[in-house]
Amino acid sequence: MPDHEAVLDDEEPNAYEFRRLFDPASIGDVDLRNRLMMTGHTTNYAGGREIDQQLIDYYVERAEGGIGLIVMAYLANHPTAQTGSAIVGWDEEMIPKLRRLTDAVHEAGVPIFCQNLHYGRQMTSLLTERPLLSASDVPGPVNREMPREMTHDEIDEIVESYARTAEIIERGGFDGVEIHSGYGGYFLSQFISPYSNDRDDEYGGNLENRLRIVFETLDAVRDRVGDDYAVGFQVNATDAAPGGMDVEEYSEVARRLAATGQVDYLVVKAGTYQKQDYIVPDMQHEQELLAPLAKDVRDAVRAENPDVTVATTGRITDPRAADRVLREGCADVVSMTRGHIADPAIAEKAKDGRLDELIECMGCNQGCIERVYDGAECRCVLNPATGFEAERGRGTLEPADPVRDVLVVGGGPAGMKAAEVAARRGHDVTLCEADETLGGQVRFAKELEGRREFEKPILWLREATEREGVEARTGVEVTPALVEEIDPDAVVLATGSSQPAFPRGYRGHGVTVDDVPGWTDARVLSSTAVLTSSVETELDYRDPGERVLVLDDGEHHWKGVGTAKHLANEGRDVHFAMVGGDPGGSLTGPTTAKLQRELFGLENPVSLHTFTMPERVEWPDVTLREAGRAVTIADLDSVVLAGFHRADDGMRTRLESAGYDVSVVGDALAPRTIMEAIHEGEGAAREL
Repeated sequence: MPDHEAVLDDEEPNAYEFRRLFDPASIGDVDLRNRLMMTGHTTNYAGGREIDQQLIDYYVERAEGGIGLIVMAYLANHPTAQTGSAIVGWDEEMIPKLRRLTDAVHEAGVPIFCQNLHYGRQMTSLLTERPLLSASDVPGPVNREMPREMTHDEIDEIVESYARTAEIIERGGFDGVEIHSGYGGYFLSQFISPYSNDRDDEYGGNLENRLRIVFETLDAVRDRVGDDYAVGFQVNATDAAPGGMDVEEYSEVARRLAATGQVDYLVVKAGTYQKQDYIVPDMQHEQELLAPLAKDVRDAVRAENPDVTVATTGRITDPRAADRVLREGCADVVSMTRGHIADPAIAEKAKDGRLDELIECMGCNQGCIERVYDGAECRCVLNPATGFEAERGRGTLEPADPVRDVLVVGGGPAGMKAAEVAARRGHDVTLCEADETLGGQVRFAKELEGRREFEKPILWLREATEREGVEARTGVEVTPALVEEIDPDAVVLATGSSQPAFPRGYRGHGVTVDDVPGWTDARVLSSTAVLTSSVETELDYRDPGERVLVLDDGEHHWKGVGTAKHLANEGRDVHFAMVGGDPGGSLTGPTTAKLQRELFGLENPVSLHTFTMPERVEWPDVTLREAGRAVTIADLDSVVLAGFHRADDGMRTRLESAGYDVSVVGDALAPRTIMEAIHEGEGAAREL
């Protein structure tokens, strides 16, 4: 194998020589062109008995981008494992449908494996209308539904279901099967870990007994697919949960799996739904957080059976980092799953020396995880083509005809994306931003602890607009006179939003400023105003003082809880009041798990007030109606609003009345998230 040294020049971001990433690899008899893979992940593009073209296009796009291996998310192996997002895996009628998908991926030159799944207790019975099955009658931490402790006959039935589905996966054209799973608190993990297994028969107690169903499953699968077919298994490195197992114990599990000779590869993951932030770690976690644990597991595996390939995952977002993980012996193959959701062409760009063009995942979990958990289709905040490969994927951007002079008003993510795509199409683009720097409100989001990587889209979009020749004018307020001077053929209005002087979200609860006596006497600040100390902006920084009340008026996103945590970390006495009872409740479980755990574990913890409305102000005291009773917070220095914004769209009518072709995008259309901003920016530019 090549053994050249890796060299990275900070002044030349593309000057990196990969030492291991593009070495070929193999899993069993399956050859990989490089050591990059995608693990199986839910997209909600298919489910039940349907496999739509959308899912096929999604995987083909990533295959064409140069990846080495794709693992498709699970087939449910038994009717008791059926959910809306799981594809049926126990019926032979699925074989030709699966063949259509695997043939398309193979035509793009990439092998594809498929996961073989039973959830156990980690689901609901809403769809199946049958009791949940598990090792023990211990309810899951998320859905909180009591499962039934499985009988021996039921265990035999599910083991047989794994074997049957493995055969269907093989006949469906997949190059390998991945048994899901010994990680995350899913079905087989529920037997492996004492965290969820308190049986006292031959499937409980010591490790040998807890692994019994795993070895029975491996034997059954091998009997059905043969010795030459690639078989993998997911395994935890740590449960990260009370009563669970640590890396030393899981290294022993991995060693025993390798010793069977029945597995060709292991995928090392971590977490349970008690600590689900380890299952899909977001930007609150450090990069490559599982790599050191994976190294311990790999060392144990290689000592037992060096032919077993070990893969790892966990916030590996840059191919240079993937190369380092490989060089340090943490894994043989590296998964960049969310990385490929954000940029399907990671391998192609890295190999071609176009690292500056990478769209690097920032671990926000908003499009890929939050939406999927809510039952919607997978998207990516940074990549508007994810899920729309046929319309927005490779080769779909049409050159401008005719070329137009385009004015983009506003330099936040919506405006920058519109400018970049319009310029890439060949339009002449001028972007004007009132502030001295580009980035919009994302600049404030990145000031919050656990949100630092929001700097990535700002930097990437700035570089992209420069690369495409966009004329960016900062510190320029767009007026009717300036528009007349520029005289554009089209205007994209991306003027963003601002915090109203009274929490807008309370209006839906029948509370207005007139219902809160003394409100105008209070010192009321916006969340952005207290986060501007290190941000170049026309907004003045406002010191909130030592004793602060942060109000979340029902948005329940990062803004409220993140601002409260930020101010508490600065040593301030922070009270956080919210309409509901779940801090950050609009976020998804892997995000709130860590966020809430830390919010109240601070050295200077936040005082939480739930189910509240402001009742009156006798400054510096504020009285809240909290869960039906009056609670007064005295001697405040400020009230910080951290909730819903209002659109700054005042220019639209004037421009349209003057006859300009106007598109409105992002918060100027309706205040939402960075995802809608970037997606609408691209959509508007494609329609010019």
